[in-house]
Amino acid sequence: MLSQAKLVELDEAAPLARAGQALTHAYFPTDCLISLLTHRVQPRCFEVGQLGYEGVLGAGSALGVSACAFDAVVIGAGRAWQIDLQRLRALCQASRTLSLLMTRFLYFELSQMGALAACAHFHSLEQRLARFLLMSLDRLRVPDLRMTHEALSLILGVRRASVTLAAGEFQQRGWIQYSRGHMLVLNRAGLLSTVCACYGQDLSTYEQVMQDVDWVKPPRTRR
Repeated sequence: MLSQAKLVELDEAAPLARAGQALTHAYFPTDCLISLLTHRVQPRCFEVGQLGYEGVLGAGSALGVSACAFDAVVIGAGRAWQIDLQRLRALCQASRTLSLLMTRFLYFELSQMGALAACAHFHSLEQRLARFLLMSLDRLRVPDLRMTHEALSLILGVRRASVTLAAGEFQQRGWIQYSRGHMLVLNRAGLLSTVCACYGQDLSTYEQVMQDVDWVKPPRTRR
């Protein structure tokens, strides 16, 4: 698959997909961060999915779905493997293992989207901000996040002033240091003490769904 892909640089805020429109390429991030957002033609939107090196943008399209269900925007600049969707579809058709991996990741995406939607409705802004920071740390694997309060307000679906207050509280507790669009995480344990159970649920679901190797074994044939 890598022989048919190319490594590309993705800039921060670059749009990769629009809701309802067909994708032309799939992206496998290596050190960038992609956010899936509800359709931004609405007055407000919020993040319903996030993926980094553990996932792929375009799993559904690779399996035959023509349109992307959400807006996809780069929120952490970096690199990704880009592959033409027609080529990826052909590879999925030729490889049962690859096709099953795509299906499994789609299941995880649906689980994450459901959890994020419930989280936005039931949990506090502090819990949601802690969850977003921890999810981003896991995927970028660096403690320094380039993120403005304006971008965070878009992702969390709240007013910018609310994000400023929540981030200021985290900074007073010594958990983060914020300046000029950078959030440096100083105390991961502090974030873990505040985050809702949804964060741990995501990790558990991913491990259960994606890292179980038994399901990729070909079925036995009767003689």
